[in-house]
Amino acid sequence: MMEALDTRGLMALRAIAESGSVAAAAASLSWSQPTVNHHLRNLERSLGSTLIAKSPRGSQPTVVGNLVVSRANEILGLCDRLGDEVALWRESQAVPVKIGAVPTVGGRVIPKLHYQLQKRPRWQTADDSATKVNATNDGSATKVSATNDGNAALDVTMDEHAKLVAGLESGDLDLALLVSTDIDKTWIPAALTARQLYSEQLYLCVPKSVGAVSVDAQGMPDLTAVVSQTWAFSIDPGDAIDEVVRSFCVAAGFEPRVGMRMDDYAAIIRMIAAGLAVAMIPESSLPQDQSIEVIPMPLSACRRDVLLVSRSRTQESKAKVGRHDPIVAAHNAAIAEVVADVRTVTAQWR
Repeated sequence: MMEALDTRGLMALRAIAESGSVAAAAASLSWSQPTVNHHLRNLERSLGSTLIAKSPRGSQPTVVGNLVVSRANEILGLCDRLGDEVALWRESQAVPVKIGAVPTVGGRVIPKLHYQLQKRPRWQTADDSATKVNATNDGSATKVSATNDGNAALDVTMDEHAKLVAGLESGDLDLALLVSTDIDKTWIPAALTARQLYSEQLYLCVPKSVGAVSVDAQGMPDLTAVVSQTWAFSIDPGDAIDEVVRSFCVAAGFEPRVGMRMDDYAAIIRMIAAGLAVAMIPESSLPQDQSIEVIPMPLSACRRDVLLVSRSRTQESKAKVGRHDPIVAAHNAAIAEVVADVRTVTAQWR
């Protein structure tokens, strides 16, 4: 029978995998190096496998170690969440619903979602001080927390696509508002379920100084007209719209030259107006600037789909058959209300 796992061993392994050495892991954890080695050895003994391979270039997980690191991320993420959830329930008998969003969608949907939820008894807040917004400008995730004296709370994270998917897979997020495109259908892992909320047309936006961009019979613009221009791409290397742009440019015979990376469409539009970039912009963020040429992309070729993605709950539901857990029931009911209200507030864009 396997020994019970100590989460300190998982913390040590994860820190070594992330930093590349025991010394760096000790520094990040504020532990001593002997302490890191002690907990790592205990974890390896419990699992009966070597998890870290040491070399002159540092310490890296073995094949089995990589599997354990992946599971450690899930386990430790759920441990952190458990602490937050117990504290919230102890203080106000509230359960949190954690939802993530890519910023361009979150900025449009989350305020309307918050307003819609306030119509429901479990989400009503006593005053404006019940909502706290914490934003950072250092590239890290934007966190928004809405808490109340009722029995539900909304915890919002705005971050890049890959990190939100990882949050869903680890259980740190219940739901996420993500985007896909007509040619991008493979990014959703099997453990996740995606529901399409609405679609937006995409528009090629170029400075008027580029001159006329011809369009073929199918409505596809001639991208060779912007072969010498630099593109504004997302900070997220796996951005769905960027992949569409790249595929169309390659089909036209060239690789797009990326001149800047940002996720603020207002800033991108200013760059286009100044003649410093071209970009693909979704309908909800279209510019009104007369110095920008706006060319619609054919819906048959591409579009931006906004999706509500969640963890598959089949196995969780099976595990709970035969027992009543009031906190889990409240959490599931709160998630169902968020899902319903997300669909309500996005119905206007379908």
